[in-house]
Amino acid sequence: MNIHKVCVIGAGISGLTTAKTFIEEGYDVTVFEKQSGLGGVWEKSRTYPKLTTQNTRDTYCFSDYPMPESYSEFPTAKEMREYLESYASYFGVINQIHLKTEVTQVYKEVREEGKWIVRIKFEDNQASLKEEEHIFDFVIICNGTFNVPRVPSITGKEEFIASGGTILHSSQFTNTSLIQGKRVVVVGFGKSAADIANLAAETAKECSLVFRRVMWKIPKRFFNKIIYKDLLMTRFSEIWIPYRKRRGVEKLLHKFAKPLVWAFWRTNETIVRSQFKLDRVGMVPEVKMDKALTCNGNLAPDGFYEYINSGKIQAIKSSITRFLPNGVELANGKKINTDVVIFGTGFTQNISFLQEKYRDLLMNENGDFRLYRTILNPDVPNLAFIGYNSSFFCPLTSEVAAWWLLEYIKGNLLLPSPSQIHQEIDTEFTWIKRNLPKDLPIGTCVLSFSYHHLEDLIEDMGLDLHRKGTKQIQGIMESINPLAYQKIRQKLKNRNPQQTNYVGIPKR
Repeated sequence: MNIHKVCVIGAGISGLTTAKTFIEEGYDVTVFEKQSGLGGVWEKSRTYPKLTTQNTRDTYCFSDYPMPESYSEFPTAKEMREYLESYASYFGVINQIHLKTEVTQVYKEVREEGKWIVRIKFEDNQASLKEEEHIFDFVIICNGTFNVPRVPSITGKEEFIASGGTILHSSQFTNTSLIQGKRVVVVGFGKSAADIANLAAETAKECSLVFRRVMWKIPKRFFNKIIYKDLLMTRFSEIWIPYRKRRGVEKLLHKFAKPLVWAFWRTNETIVRSQFKLDRVGMVPEVKMDKALTCNGNLAPDGFYEYINSGKIQAIKSSITRFLPNGVELANGKKINTDVVIFGTGFTQNISFLQEKYRDLLMNENGDFRLYRTILNPDVPNLAFIGYNSSFFCPLTSEVAAWWLLEYIKGNLLLPSPSQIHQEIDTEFTWIKRNLPKDLPIGTCVLSFSYHHLEDLIEDMGLDLHRKGTKQIQGIMESINPLAYQKIRQKLKNRNPQQTNYVGIPKR
């Protein structure tokens, strides 16, 4: 594979670590970022007040660049921006980034012999809009799974706004002055919705939280003492979640000890119900916890359930059916007078810039991404995705995925045949549909299987983690430590350059 010029689309977590990985190996890397700053979801214009990570600083860093110990235990959005800017500067990525540059088209023409043409749009120094085309050997899409704000289409919006009302997506809520002393309705039950409802409880005149269903939220500290990472971000905790490809203890556990698995999860549910007093506030989820720890899973912000219990947050299980001049009407018939409606309803992926015939090969009719190892599709050569493996520890999974892609481009990975890859993708999709919640993004979320996903990628690269006598990266009871994975990168750098690994094919 003769690759030299590489285009990276997006300068968030996944784009930065991908660019850094390829720059280190001597590739000519160009990064296009449409925002005015790097950081992706942490870029200043996209973050709401008091936003923090859901991870502790020691679990949300890259393998060779720890966060400063002076940072908050759960880093703030400002600290995340500083960390990512420092990372980009230290590793020489910053000079390759073109900010305020939107990729509008990615396509191929016969005249360019299979190379990608990337059309960009930007403002020059005189604030004039310019368009250019650049040619690349390989394109890596790192625009992330939090790409385009998802706002439901509801009638009456124009009337509500004309009467002085405000409608925002959580990514547009950048200042508490927007809700100070006002009546606020927050829609959703995910992280952003809960965070913003908490803020509204503290600063707004009234706050209603409207959601379709209750989901499990995890306490930062179980029993108000044990930080959640020590219980739920270990290899041990993941063996209790059914996985498609089981082996060893996992296979025995889910085949012969199902009552034990059941008891493990019911015990965790009981702890959370008691700690948050969910029964008292009528907020016990219908779905079982072991089915809910997906990409919709999140931590409860401090005081969230206390605000619901006290009435500072009016929790209403329903949905908005229409806007009224002075508020909203819900599916249950209730009308709420409000000044501001904020949708914490998440994001969708958007790769509309990619030539349609390639989009059709990458996505099925439901919009699910057909990506092998969440990275590539054999039908679209010289194109890959990094960061479409949303996990418990996104910086690390993006980083290891970038290593995997590098090994593939260097010719050190020999993949199964296209038909075998598609069969593997089909099998995985079928299993997910049968065993996991229906609203789970298929093809872009590995959160329930974060460790398994890492192990798959690492073993693909020829490092057998399950061979007898192999020293494990971490102990089974240790919470994830990205710094421990740097030894994997060093092994890849130091090994025989002629070594080829056969992914998914028995070694001969």
